Amino acid sequence: MSASTAGAEARRFGRSAGMLSAGVGAAGVLTYAYFALASHNLDAELYGELVVLWSVVFVSISVLYRPVEQLLSRTIAERRARGVEVAGALRVAATIQLAVAVGCALLMLALRAPLRDSLLSGSEDLYWVMFGAVLAFGASFYARGFLAGNRRFGLLAGLLICESASRAAFALAVALGIASGQSAVALGIVAAPCFSLLVVPLAFGRRAAGASPSPAP
Repeated sequence: MSASTAGAEARRFGRSAGMLSAGVGAAGVLTYAYFALASHNLDAELYGELVVLWSVVFVSISVLYRPVEQLLSRTIAERRARGVEVAGALRVAATIQLAVAVGCALLMLALRAPLRDSLLSGSEDLYWVMFGAVLAFGASFYARGFLAGNRRFGLLAGLLICESASRAAFALAVALGIASGQSAVALGIVAAPCFSLLVVPLAFGRRAAGASPSPAP
């Protein structure tokens, strides 16, 4: 690799890393806005239940899915650096992630009553939000690993922002009177990972565009 090519690659990586840092910061601000709006529109008891719900979801997805996200990201990056195909790594990671999600779903169903009554104050709505969010984040974390491994840091930043913005939108809807109640605010927790996946087709679209042959002169 020539010095000019290496320099261009370093600058490109620096810009992408900067975009990712900005995305993480923006996601943090939007998450803060979500809870600020929720605390303003819910009484202390309902807001406390929402915080417990988010805490359970956040800890669960971090423990369950973060290892596969990091494994996938590292494996893709290493294989791309060696010029080795990554399809096998994608299948293995997807299988692991799916198995973890299915196992977690079965466990949550088996423990439905104690989870609902002990953690979520008996709320059926919050239980199903927790159930759906934990499963949906499995796909979102897989997408994060895929984008990071392929150095699509701009799209990864977009995923994080899309996730946090969509969650905050539900709290904003309640603040504006478009919706009402704890359940409406809580729906943002399960909707966020689903909306975050909207950026994934862009990754495949850019890959297809880059792989298409140039027209003959």
